[in-house]
Amino acid sequence: MTEDNQHEAFVPEPEFEEPSKVSRCAAFLHFLYNKQTGKVMGRSGMSWLKILIFYTIFYSCLAGFFVGMLSVFMYGVLVDNQPHRTGDNSLLQMNPGLGFRPQPDMSSTLIEFTAGKPGSYARLVANIQELFDTYKRIELKPEQVHVRAGCQPDSKPDGQPFKVCKFNWTRELPDCLPANDFGYASGQPCVVLKLNKIFGWLPDPVDERAPHALVECHGENPADTESIGDVAYQPSVSLENNATGEVTTYGFFNQAFYPYLKQIGYRAPLVALKFNNLRPNTLVMVECVLRNLRNSQYSKVDREAMARFEILMKK
Repeated sequence: MTEDNQHEAFVPEPEFEEPSKVSRCAAFLHFLYNKQTGKVMGRSGMSWLKILIFYTIFYSCLAGFFVGMLSVFMYGVLVDNQPHRTGDNSLLQMNPGLGFRPQPDMSSTLIEFTAGKPGSYARLVANIQELFDTYKRIELKPEQVHVRAGCQPDSKPDGQPFKVCKFNWTRELPDCLPANDFGYASGQPCVVLKLNKIFGWLPDPVDERAPHALVECHGENPADTESIGDVAYQPSVSLENNATGEVTTYGFFNQAFYPYLKQIGYRAPLVALKFNNLRPNTLVMVECVLRNLRNSQYSKVDREAMARFEILMKK
């Protein structure tokens, strides 16, 4: 046996040939539809029908379950005529807070303007005007709301809590009207205060001579007290201290407007502050606090039962 016969002859392996684009397209088309078997994407018509029926039933059951749970939540948990969380379980926990206008920028509590220069207070006036318009719409269209008979400050509860009192802005806040740019044109600006709406809340007054939620505003520091000047409240009530004989004037939120029960057309009572003689070119820090309420807890740290803002009038 020769040496050449002892070793097999070397046969080179064939080189791998990349399939052409034509063959790849043909294979893909063959996968989409096989003419020999009649299958579409590897499945027969009966197989596709079974899958379609299965997923139709599956997603129908899933959608029905979702709608059922949503119905339980919408109609079994949430109620249209009152908030889900009320009383002490609400976010405000029956402790009303104070808001104020103008506040065009909710991130800032500074009211800054130049008396007699409309461009400097246009945004401030527009912010109060927006509130004014919402009250006027209800005041001018009494047919839209059920109005209570007793809406005067000295009115007693009349057994009609689901009717509302219309707040007459022109009568209650006569010095804070659009005609005079709410006092900003003359340098006697108005700031409008409003209690937060709390479902079912009623004022529990300390002094029955004024059975309302009272509000008193002052300079936050001694320097602010000197600069704030005379502040007029609209509407206002004056109470005499039985011990000292001193008379103090407050603004008041008319008790006849409470409770708030999501009545159609409800508008909360307002109190306007009119700064008659602010010291010009001086930043004045003002603090307004609710008074005469047993069911109101004042906290300067948490800003509860109070409002705080700064006012700067330039000349």
